[in-house]
Amino acid sequence: MVNNLTVGEFLLQSVKDLGVKEIFGIPGDMVIRFFKVIEDFPDMDLYTFSHEPGVGFAAIGSSRGTQMPAVACITYGAGGLNMVNSVACAYAEKTPLIVISGGPGESEKIKNNLLHHVVKNFNSQLRVYEEVTQVAVMLDDPRTAYNKIKKALHACQEFMEPVYIEIPRDMVDEKIIFPEGQEDFSYSVDMDAIEEAADEIVQKIVKAERPMIFAGVESERFNLNKSVLELAEKLNLPIVTGFLSRDIIPQDHPNYFGIYVGLAGNPVARELVEGSDCLLMLGALITDMNLGIKLKNLNRENLILCVSREVIIKHHIYHDVTLKKLVEALLAREVEKKIVHFPKKHELVINRDCKFTDEFITTGEIINAVNWFFNENEEMPIISDTGDCLFTTLKISSPMFMASAYYATMGFSVPASIGYMLTTGNRPLVLLGDGAFQMTGQEMSHCPRFGINPIFIVFNNRRWGMQQLFDPSAGFNELVNWHYAKIAEFWGGKGYFCDTCEKLYNALIEARDNAEFSVIEVFMEKEELSEELLAWLQELKAQA
Repeated sequence: MVNNLTVGEFLLQSVKDLGVKEIFGIPGDMVIRFFKVIEDFPDMDLYTFSHEPGVGFAAIGSSRGTQMPAVACITYGAGGLNMVNSVACAYAEKTPLIVISGGPGESEKIKNNLLHHVVKNFNSQLRVYEEVTQVAVMLDDPRTAYNKIKKALHACQEFMEPVYIEIPRDMVDEKIIFPEGQEDFSYSVDMDAIEEAADEIVQKIVKAERPMIFAGVESERFNLNKSVLELAEKLNLPIVTGFLSRDIIPQDHPNYFGIYVGLAGNPVARELVEGSDCLLMLGALITDMNLGIKLKNLNRENLILCVSREVIIKHHIYHDVTLKKLVEALLAREVEKKIVHFPKKHELVINRDCKFTDEFITTGEIINAVNWFFNENEEMPIISDTGDCLFTTLKISSPMFMASAYYATMGFSVPASIGYMLTTGNRPLVLLGDGAFQMTGQEMSHCPRFGINPIFIVFNNRRWGMQQLFDPSAGFNELVNWHYAKIAEFWGGKGYFCDTCEKLYNALIEARDNAEFSVIEVFMEKEELSEELLAWLQELKAQA
């Protein structure tokens, strides 16, 4: 039966073999035939959205919820180019997406027809996606389609990065031709380099007085959470995480000392990181948004950076070193436990008191309300957008956290939460600003037909508040004041307008029991900002 598959069917079977059960997309004429193949394909659910950026973010939410590849399917040109930002987010933050796009038929290309959606030439979209994916291929021949599909999907799993597969519309129903010999798609792994790097790392740890581990996002993407924690226990080293990887280590583990985000994060984590004379960074991205740091706070002489299949130790660079093999090599070394005096942990002060005032709600009061809500009920996963809502999460206790915490694109949270809940079945609490709502908030209108009920808290300060900080005199950051709670009612959800703490607490209680999605609109002062955001911005400005 397999030998009788079409190119479109084989592509779907190949992603299904990876464990994919959902496809997120928007149809269009150049992908319409492939959409019909998806619709008729067994055990594959198709979820359509309103706008292509939402498709990409939904796929990211699905992928991060399962730590597996997810599929986003769109049409050529107007659809594919509209989703580039979402895929760029996935690439920057190391999220494995499989982007499938329809395209002009090969017969149409031969005729050189002036087709709609074409930009510069027929290969324009492929070339654009080469910049934001690990591998980009076009299935323009049934004789080569097998190897191209296998190459792209292997790269997606090997690097945990997006890949792009373009299928011309007249290739969908062509019978795939299996090659007599299959190509070797494996990527080089230098075991000698891994052993040498592991030896050098161990030597530096043994000599150091204040060694520690920084567990980064690749530790989660490659499912190394337990191995990295085992390494910290074996060597008796303190361990911290960053914004992107904040939930990969149990918060109550004795070796864990919190989230490092510079001035905005855990003060003990900051003291450990910036005072370390041997900082082993496993899969961490050194960025202002993810770490909140001034690079001069870190002595490069003490830094061991293990990311993107490289290990960098001072002037030594080891190539073709996978993080998984490196951690395995470190665990295999016989090393005595370090005698490290751990500092006292900085306990997150959680105010769960229910306090009512008649004044505008502050970010601090939102934090207290959410922590109180989680204390009274089971904690929920948190999915946050970019902006002040992101920084408030540093003081909220949650078992799972998701955000665009490095690439920092707005409009992430709503569609990501939908993709997350559709794939995992877990109900999230979603934090977003009014600016983010106005970008992708319409995607929540699909919640009723999908049968899901996230809770959305909208920080309504009628402006792009985070942007205003960069130039307080600016007048271009003002937003139209949408009635977000009323909009939710139009879309089949429940809406709550909250301009006092009492209304906020009552809204959370009601939303808990709603079968529909809920939008809790929190009306705030325009100038209201969290202490964490102000601290991060202070450090960011100091880098300028």
